[in-house]
Amino acid sequence: MPRWIIGIAVILIVILAGSYVLLRPLWDNRVYAGVSVGGIHVGGTSKAELSQMLTLWQQQQLTKNIMLYYGDIRYRLHPGSLDFAIDIDATVEEAWNVGRRGNLVERLKSIRSATSGGYRLPLRIRYNESKLDAQIDLWRDSIDRPFRNAALSVLTGSVMAQEQGRKLEVEVLRPLVVQALRTPEAVNLPLPVKLLEPDITVADIQQSGIRQKLASFVTVYDAADVNRTANIKLAAAKINGHMVYPGRVFSFNQIVGPREKSHGFKEALEIVEGEFVPGIGGGVCQVSSTLYNVILMANMGVVERYNHSKPLGYVSLGRDATVAYGSLDFKFINNTDSPVMIMAQTDENRLIIGLFGDSQPTETIEVLTLDRQVISPAVIKRQDPELYLGETMVEKQGKPGYEITTVRVVRRGDKEVKREVLAKDTYQPDNTVIKVGMKLPPFASTSP
Repeated sequence: MPRWIIGIAVILIVILAGSYVLLRPLWDNRVYAGVSVGGIHVGGTSKAELSQMLTLWQQQQLTKNIMLYYGDIRYRLHPGSLDFAIDIDATVEEAWNVGRRGNLVERLKSIRSATSGGYRLPLRIRYNESKLDAQIDLWRDSIDRPFRNAALSVLTGSVMAQEQGRKLEVEVLRPLVVQALRTPEAVNLPLPVKLLEPDITVADIQQSGIRQKLASFVTVYDAADVNRTANIKLAAAKINGHMVYPGRVFSFNQIVGPREKSHGFKEALEIVEGEFVPGIGGGVCQVSSTLYNVILMANMGVVERYNHSKPLGYVSLGRDATVAYGSLDFKFINNTDSPVMIMAQTDENRLIIGLFGDSQPTETIEVLTLDRQVISPAVIKRQDPELYLGETMVEKQGKPGYEITTVRVVRRGDKEVKREVLAKDTYQPDNTVIKVGMKLPPFASTSP
């Protein structure tokens, strides 16, 4: 046989052998070397073996604990409480497809890259997002605390020192919890908490010279209504210690902020379009209304104020101030030459708000309600197929509404120096609703 034929044969054998060595991985029936899932190497496993491995892993995950902590506060989270599960099929497919996507060159490049440098895949998991959000809400309720400005006590007049606040950073925490669910071992996870620094310190109060109470007002709430009480305390804490400088306008909505769960407010009854309905932040209007009365008695200028659509139990007619974030605000202006400070405290079932300045007031203030007109409730009749003809039943007992004018009178000694009409308010009545029967009595005959 000629030598050149032998040479060609040798070359072909070498090429075929090289091609076999090069292309052999393409027909491998196992996950390629270097592939890892959730930090665990799974290269060399078959689909069935990887599925079994993930099933065992899932069982182990359901028995582990995630310990979350902040200072001395500890929370234990069980993955099962979030309906946690590994998406086994999706994880197996993703690991299996490494080196099996694309054309021949792309596949070979991916296989070599995984073998030499590794190919890391996250563990595909499923969990109940609503349950995680509910759990985070519970943690936030116990972690979050508004900062407290240094302030003068409305009850004693003594200076109360400032306190740091803190806020659970929910958007940082959520991905940390999800990553902990993917981790095979038990996890100790520090809670991301942001410290909130107060705006007013004891030194600020001492420098301001604020010592004298200009006015105060007290309203009573039902402490057994836990959510409403929490909203009142939170809103009071937000305005407590706030200083208003001469010529500056105080905005209740700006200081208290959005009435949302993410800001610490809870669901409680509030008035919406004349009806009491559940809403986030119910009870905040008691704080704005109490503050309004303080501002009236301190002779501050009222910039913006709205009355409720219905009469309230905690203040008299014409003495309320409703607020709704983004639409209805309560604003007043410091019309004096010195700074004033708002003080707000709760004591058992009482909300106490005061306004302090640097000198005693020289005027006495009286707030009068005049020209009270009663608006009788309308009677609305509704047909009821369950009542017999001639029968009636009161479904809702109406309540009267009112029209009233509120006036502020300013005196120096025995002399009246100013009489100011503050507002002419209308409070809508609650209509009486009566059911009227439509059903024929059993002895009635429809035959001619």
